[in-house]
Amino acid sequence: MDFADKRILTTPIADESAWRGADMAQSPGWLHRLTPTYIDEIDRAVEGLRRNGRTLETVTRADFPFPTFGVFLKRFLWHDIAGRGFGIVRGLPRERYTDDEIGMLFWGIGFHMGIGVSQNPEGHLLGHVISFGEDRNALDVRGYRTSAKLNYHNDPSDVVGLLCLRKSKEGGLSSVVSGMTLYNIVLQEHPEYLPVLYRGFRCDRRKQNPWFLAPVSNRVPVFSQVDGELSIRYLRIVINTACIKLNQPLSNFEAEALDFIDTAADRPGVALHMAFEEGDMQFVNNYTALHARTAFVDYDEPERKRHLLRLWLKIPGFRKLADDFIEYEESSGWSRREGFLPHDAPMPKTQPHPLFV
Repeated sequence: MDFADKRILTTPIADESAWRGADMAQSPGWLHRLTPTYIDEIDRAVEGLRRNGRTLETVTRADFPFPTFGVFLKRFLWHDIAGRGFGIVRGLPRERYTDDEIGMLFWGIGFHMGIGVSQNPEGHLLGHVISFGEDRNALDVRGYRTSAKLNYHNDPSDVVGLLCLRKSKEGGLSSVVSGMTLYNIVLQEHPEYLPVLYRGFRCDRRKQNPWFLAPVSNRVPVFSQVDGELSIRYLRIVINTACIKLNQPLSNFEAEALDFIDTAADRPGVALHMAFEEGDMQFVNNYTALHARTAFVDYDEPERKRHLLRLWLKIPGFRKLADDFIEYEESSGWSRREGFLPHDAPMPKTQPHPLFV
């Protein structure tokens, strides 16, 4: 490794974001149960939604006052998600509410944490993770629309939130792994891979790009650091399909570096595995942790199929991030923190620089 390259951190990450799943399983401080006070505030908010005839398009932050639950959510954001990198909130009495009410509630929780961004070119702010029987290996198919295994990855936002409406018949186990621990493993065992991982790879946008962005990105780092603050961005499938579309296969060395990340994440005790209960809300920091899912089998009845709600949140002041890491484009003002804009969206002209908003 070229230690003269000042971009590359040469000391291990030693803070709370560098954890191992075996330790987390023994000390589940990442799992928070809703208190009766929090549930009472949620009940009152949902009753207000019913009384005022709210829809997902008309709710505002004022519909979710959450005098004490809101304080918890802020603490949860900055301690669990910004610090450790993930957390679960359990105990939502989802049987009391309709699916639409839970969707509005989840969106309202997002108001207390950050800014929801679009998850597809249709402009959907609240995603629905449901299998439509699509082929995960086909070009441009997004994994959340399949029942296939999803390998470790992060999403195009600062934070991703998932709420379990209904579980699958079999499978669908959720896993989270510390990207900081993966960095430490690479640094210790194969530091020669770090220059190519910092240089990065071109990524396929899978037809989610608006008109002012190319279908395939410029090189995006897997690991990136700003003032000693390390971040990870990894989604192997979009690297692979970019190679196909560009007819530029990975070199053997590049493939070895990426394969090593995959195998390190799958080592026993490195990741944390969990089964969702209905009503569970999982939040993951997209810069310090990766998440995955095992394949699953659905029920035959459409109303019983596995169904998660998804939030992509932009958090002002969340983390120091390099321009190439978030694909910031000065001409448009867009970065991946803005989510997937509609195909016909005008140039956003984000001001000020998106690192600070």
